[in-house]
Amino acid sequence: MIAPVAVDIEVVWRRVSTDPALADLLDEQERERAARRGNPARYTTAHALLRTAVAERVGGAARDVVFDRTCATCGSHRHGKPTVAGHPDLSVSLSYAGGLAVVALSRAGEVGVDIEVVDDSDFEGFNAVTLDPSEAPALDRVAPDDLGLARARVWARKEAVLKASGHGLAVDPRQVVVSGPQEAATLVAWKGEQALVRPVQLADVELGEPGHVAAVALLAPEPAQVRVVSA
Repeated sequence: MIAPVAVDIEVVWRRVSTDPALADLLDEQERERAARRGNPARYTTAHALLRTAVAERVGGAARDVVFDRTCATCGSHRHGKPTVAGHPDLSVSLSYAGGLAVVALSRAGEVGVDIEVVDDSDFEGFNAVTLDPSEAPALDRVAPDDLGLARARVWARKEAVLKASGHGLAVDPRQVVVSGPQEAATLVAWKGEQALVRPVQLADVELGEPGHVAAVALLAPEPAQVRVVSA
């Protein structure tokens, strides 16, 4: 009998929905933030998905889950990486873009997930604002028709690392050096002033949805097993 493979990271995704029932799962502050967004459905879907995923793993109702959002960099309670009150061993992260929302959960270390729309990364000046000079040759080898996808993949990897570390864009993405888009996802170098507390495991997340790419990172010493499910 083959033993089941341990799962270090669970990634749950769903398509963005305008179902008003999703807003009922959010707290008052989340609903106010959603209302200020240009596309409130994306914010609402992602945060409802996060609440549902957490509740399924810790018990209780999704609307009763309490999050702390203290920023590790500046101390603000408005934009920090969410942590689940009463469950310090459960790390969570969420992201949304285009027509999808995605959530990552792990008890093996701090987790970060990011999803990107391919077309959003296809712009002049991408290299200058995103890449360390050592990363540019890998993108130069990409065929023009595939360049948008390659850029989005690199950007998602960098964002996933920054979310896992808790720094977000307080650290210049050019200081997060990742493997080329045609290589397996790896953090090659961290050039931020603050050292990372643990090694980083990085993986691309295949959602099977055209026009989107995603990546997940985990602060842990060993390679992570990732399970991807749709909600």
